[in-house]
Amino acid sequence: MHQPTVTGKPWWQRPVGTNPDRVNLAFLLDAFRTAKNSDNRDVPCVKFAHNNELDAALLLEAQVPDAGFVFRSERSFLDRAAAYLVARQGVSSIVVAGAGLPNIAGEHDLHSLIRRSEATNRTREQTVARASVIYVDHDPLVLAHLRTLADEGNGVHVVDADPWDPHAMWNTLYNTGKETSGLVSPDHDRVALLLGGVMSFHGGSRAEAAQVVQDHLARLPANAFLAMTHLLQPEHPDLAVQALEFEAALQRRGPGTGSLATEAQIEAMIHGTSLLPPGIVPAFAWFPDGPPTDTPLCGNFTAAVLTQKPGPDRDLPEPPWRPARP
Repeated sequence: MHQPTVTGKPWWQRPVGTNPDRVNLAFLLDAFRTAKNSDNRDVPCVKFAHNNELDAALLLEAQVPDAGFVFRSERSFLDRAAAYLVARQGVSSIVVAGAGLPNIAGEHDLHSLIRRSEATNRTREQTVARASVIYVDHDPLVLAHLRTLADEGNGVHVVDADPWDPHAMWNTLYNTGKETSGLVSPDHDRVALLLGGVMSFHGGSRAEAAQVVQDHLARLPANAFLAMTHLLQPEHPDLAVQALEFEAALQRRGPGTGSLATEAQIEAMIHGTSLLPPGIVPAFAWFPDGPPTDTPLCGNFTAAVLTQKPGPDRDLPEPPWRPARP
């Protein structure tokens, strides 16, 4: 993979713009977490974030009201998409690339949501087989926390690999070149890849970011799914201006990277796939039972997409199917 030309360092080691202290993206997202209190109101609920990230979160929300909703809506979309893919599309391996930190309460982690969805939707004809959930990250601090979730007997795995290096990541997952099989079988598993916000913080050009996603798609088996979120530059002029302010605030106050993509640029990332309804939409609007109400304006600053890699064309007759030459 052609590495981003911005610094040559992974994002968790990059300097943070004008801020002399580094802000870790995964820990910044933790600083924006909320939970329901006894009055059923959303209140801050932070587990891992340090002072740098807590300060950055306050500065971001002071500049962009409800900035945390951008990231919370991304994670909520991934939860909904994963549950849908396992329950309705028969996905047997969920690969969460750039997994980030565990949730506040274990029952809210993605693998726990998937297990509940499986239990709710299982039919009498189905076996007790469970989908594997594979958390992939390359941040050593995040990996230390993720490994507390690993439970191979329950199909929950943690892998140290770089989501921005698709070939190396999939070689690890497939265990390419080794005699033993890997965590994912391209021949037998129905696979879904979740890229939650990973490409928003790539740091390279739009073309470089698109190539990373294309490289992931190239390594996915036929008929695999990709669920992805990305910071979005809305088409509406007024929203676009505010989204650009959010982008600038991320670069100045946050992890030092973070870039918007237009809908056309997101389409370039997933070129060659079959886009599933409702298409490229704000993350909060990708909701099987209807979008939530009272969504803050900044909810339009991040897009979600679910798409599928095409498989062989089963409608074509067996070769030789081409017409004979006269």
